[in-house]
Amino acid sequence: MREEPVSEDAVSEDVVSGRADAVTVVVTRVVRPGKEEEFAAWAEEIDTTTRTFPGFLAAVRLHDDQGLNHLVYQFDTPAHLHRWEISDERRRLVERAEQLSEARHTSAGGRDNWFTVPGGKSTPRWKTFLITWAGVYPTLLIISTALKLALPSLPQPLTLAVSSATLTAILTWVLLPRITRRARPWLLRDAQPRRTTKPSDNNA
Repeated sequence: MREEPVSEDAVSEDVVSGRADAVTVVVTRVVRPGKEEEFAAWAEEIDTTTRTFPGFLAAVRLHDDQGLNHLVYQFDTPAHLHRWEISDERRRLVERAEQLSEARHTSAGGRDNWFTVPGGKSTPRWKTFLITWAGVYPTLLIISTALKLALPSLPQPLTLAVSSATLTAILTWVLLPRITRRARPWLLRDAQPRRTTKPSDNNA
């Protein structure tokens, strides 16, 4: 399966032109922390399996470094797509995928369809706030308490300078990367591919 990085852009679905009855499916999967390599192997397997079914036209995998993977595939008719979707092979693969990721599913018939696929910036701001606050509060409490005990006579400006610098460093290089990675399924729970209209030439 061809892999390309993705941002929050509209993705053209006319993979094969001239097929008026073709149908395209976009499945967005949020990979669980620590399952990235297993998921990549699974994606290759489902791509290989899909290609063996009648009516298969094309497939592409879009991914980013936030754990979002968009599996785009196209069949020549809805009947052939349905045959693939009810197959034992797909059921077995989906069961494995559920242990590695969480899925959101969108499809469209015809050609020249467009979808907007979510990127890593799809996290709602209130979730970002909660994650940041969860890291800031206990860390700042520990730093402030430690400074008061170790250097009680330190002037307040210096205390703030030391505590803020230490807090920023810990959050940037230690806590936030780990917290966001662990909370990835929750942060990206609302990430969903959506049908959209073709961007105008002026925006190209």
